[in-house]
Amino acid sequence: MKTMNIARKSFVGVALSLALLGMSTEASAAGAGLDASALPAATQSELRSEIEKARTTVPELFKAVASVAAQAKELDANARTQGVPLTMHFKPLGNRALYPMLEALVFDSHAPADLPPSAAAALRLGLIEAVGTIRDPRAIPVLAKLLEVGRDDKTVRVSAQGLARIGTDESLGILTAAALKAKTSDAGNERERAILSGMHDARRESAARFLAKRLQQNPDNETARVVAKSLGGVGNSWAWKTLSDQREASATRGIAASALVDAYVRFGADVREQAAKALLVIDDPSTPSLIAVARKGASTDIAAALDELERRFAANPIR
Repeated sequence: MKTMNIARKSFVGVALSLALLGMSTEASAAGAGLDASALPAATQSELRSEIEKARTTVPELFKAVASVAAQAKELDANARTQGVPLTMHFKPLGNRALYPMLEALVFDSHAPADLPPSAAAALRLGLIEAVGTIRDPRAIPVLAKLLEVGRDDKTVRVSAQGLARIGTDESLGILTAAALKAKTSDAGNERERAILSGMHDARRESAARFLAKRLQQNPDNETARVVAKSLGGVGNSWAWKTLSDQREASATRGIAASALVDAYVRFGADVREQAAKALLVIDDPSTPSLIAVARKGASTDIAAALDELERRFAANPIR
């Protein structure tokens, strides 16, 4: 019996080794989001060095990321909707999985080479989103390049969102420069809207000022609606309460509230409703006085709309 158990274990070990060998020969050696050559040589070298250091301290997380990536085809096929980001499979790995996920994004996806487009998107977007939630500035070079070369709106949006969540002067500078470039490029408004949408989680005064200025430039209604929603995120009162650094909270929320009341007056129904929702989320104490100022000299219709906004704000359900 003992001999049979040993034989059985040996068989299982050999079978597992063969399976892993087969997986490695069939897997793609390219990153899930980037070709490493897209990064400057110095950035590549530094990133490789940090990845190798991390591999000695958290080898189990490298294995965990590779395992999820290897199953991307099956995970996507079994999902209710194909192409849904695999974020939930990466996010629980925690902050120490930063370099394992960056390796998968840039150097080796660990995924089968025959990955269907929907599964490839699910893997790429899931990794980018999970990296963004870590909020680590060391991810900026990769996220910035993903933002630059992203060909689809979802990749652009989640890359922008990651940079917004990091929230440093550097990451926000990259975001605003990309938004300005997209506004005037041949790519048109879809790319700009994806970047502006990603700025929703940038809780900084500079982000509020940038978005407020964009609203003042009379964008088309869809762009204005996206900006209004992002201003709601930037000034979100509950989100600000979770932050230890409150130095920019008051100014950020005040700038967002002022821009949104102005948009409520100047734009049509869809933008107006989004502006109202954002104002409720921000819940800035300056809002009633902003409404009162806007009501002066307003037409009958606008004044009535402002009265309704004032009633909604007074009964704000988030308080």
